[in-house]
Amino acid sequence: MKKILLLICLNFILTCCFGQADIYDSIYVGNVSRKYNIHLPIGYNSNTNYPLILGFHGGQLPATSSQGWTVFAYQSKLSAKADISGFIVVYPEGLVFNQNRSWNAGNCCPPAINQNVDDVGFIDNLLDTLFSNYSIDTTRVYATGSSNGGMLCYRLACELSHRFAAIAPNCCSQMYYPCNPLNKVPIISFHSKADPIVFYNGGMGGAPPLTTIFFPSQDSTMNLWSQKYNCQSRDTIVNGNGTNYDFIKIHNCSCNVEIHHYATTDGSHSWPGGNPNNNPVSSQISATDLLWTFFQNYTLGCLTTGINDLNETTEAIKAFPNPFSDKINMTNMTGKEHFTLFNYFGQIMWTGKYIE
Repeated sequence: MKKILLLICLNFILTCCFGQADIYDSIYVGNVSRKYNIHLPIGYNSNTNYPLILGFHGGQLPATSSQGWTVFAYQSKLSAKADISGFIVVYPEGLVFNQNRSWNAGNCCPPAINQNVDDVGFIDNLLDTLFSNYSIDTTRVYATGSSNGGMLCYRLACELSHRFAAIAPNCCSQMYYPCNPLNKVPIISFHSKADPIVFYNGGMGGAPPLTTIFFPSQDSTMNLWSQKYNCQSRDTIVNGNGTNYDFIKIHNCSCNVEIHHYATTDGSHSWPGGNPNNNPVSSQISATDLLWTFFQNYTLGCLTTGINDLNETTEAIKAFPNPFSDKINMTNMTGKEHFTLFNYFGQIMWTGKYIE
């Protein structure tokens, strides 16, 4: 009886102090089972729509620790931030090949790129599943990740820009080309100038299996997005706030998006201000605090209409009934997988996936 009472008390203490238990779940993409970890904030209420952050672990790592938390959750402290700030965080897992997890971010990283893993399809389907099962504000979906996980964020900004309101890559470069986003996705990024794996100024990777892969410099990555967003201004603050980091702000861009970049002089190939992995961690900034502050400025929007793809022989897309509830019939959708409906004022009313 004492043992039973002790277990009940312990469960009550853990629930009160640490909130709801994480949910480990999976979906099938094709014939492949894809797994992910969900953290709902303390006090989660299904009547409230929450922002969602997807957090992507780096390559060459298992996705979960011995405690059941993902490695990236431990490094970034995102779950604790979610409890304080009130958002849902989901940690997808890369597939395992040769006992290593990685993401197909374009030109990196093995073994996922060697297997041509459809990670973009996984995330696309995962969002549909999460939207169906949890109370999520679909205009406030964000992505962050470290190393190979950060590279995937850049790819998602290229291929699923209609689903993400902003991204926050860390210690990585843009590795997916060509990149032709439908939507202009704001970016906040972080990188240590002392990174020995993905060098700040670019070059071949600093450790196996990345030594045969070329990584563009941080400046090159920022310039690529700056050009895509037609940005007109760039400000650089050296030793921001009296500390040893640089802050670059690229602004006056189309749709009022901005690109922020923090370059630290301490740390390594790690999460700034987070828990240490095998590399030193920057004490100059907290990437988790900065990204959440940045994310709160943006909701999904500023999608291009795709008019350039049309010609005089294109048949008009028809949608019915009007109004509709959870499903809508659409004609002449050949070759189109996703759609976004706007009201008269240009506000996003519905995003969905076309099913034959």
